[in-house]
Amino acid sequence: MDFYWIYELPNWLFFSSTVGFFVLFSLLGTLFLGRRMESFFGLTEETNDIVGHFLSMSGVFYGITLGLIAVSTYETFGAAESSVANEANALNTLYRATNLFERSDKKQMRTTLKKYATYMAKDGWELQREGKIPTGLSAIVDTFQKELIDYQLITDKDKIIFEEVLKHFNDLSERRRLRVSNITAGLPATIWLILLLGAFVNIALTWLLVINNRRFDILINALSGILLGSLIYWIAAMDNPFRGEYSVSAEPFELLLTGLMK
Repeated sequence: MDFYWIYELPNWLFFSSTVGFFVLFSLLGTLFLGRRMESFFGLTEETNDIVGHFLSMSGVFYGITLGLIAVSTYETFGAAESSVANEANALNTLYRATNLFERSDKKQMRTTLKKYATYMAKDGWELQREGKIPTGLSAIVDTFQKELIDYQLITDKDKIIFEEVLKHFNDLSERRRLRVSNITAGLPATIWLILLLGAFVNIALTWLLVINNRRFDILINALSGILLGSLIYWIAAMDNPFRGEYSVSAEPFELLLTGLMK
């Protein structure tokens, strides 16, 4: 069973559900388990120092772990965003280079490159948002490669341009591979298990604190749930760069279609 369905939710609902779950978990614990744990373990205000010590230690270790994972996830998201921009730039350069050919055959090559941008801005992008590799692009790339090979090099100018076009085509292929490698990027299930377990442990430790002021007790636990829920949401939203409402945009390809390739 996977949880990718969460990326189909609107951002506000995804955030509210995540934070709400942690707040509810925290409040249910303090309302229904807090008093029972006090009685069972014989907790008093004097034991707050001991619990507070463990809570601080646990919070530091978990905070460091959470921070490192958040940074790693943000870097992965940034790398995916850069790979899309670089691929669009490579496509832009290749499109311009083919226009330098002297023969009219270049029009067909430019048409094929426009199909590349159109596919990535529409059908291909929708597949990426589902975590699937857009295989339809392979046929477009193969078509352009055949058109390039079949192009008749007659003048010296065309021969020089051909070398440049071939170099830009290889660069585009490399950029494409980098983007594809980021489609399925995400944290392993083991890391998510540690993240969630750590959050629940830190919340459970607050249940061991003896706070006679009931309202203040509820407030502390609610704030803990909000903080941890927000951080978990942030990591989850960025974890799969091409999924969900908060994801890498197809704007670089869309700008090509409305600008240079119009």
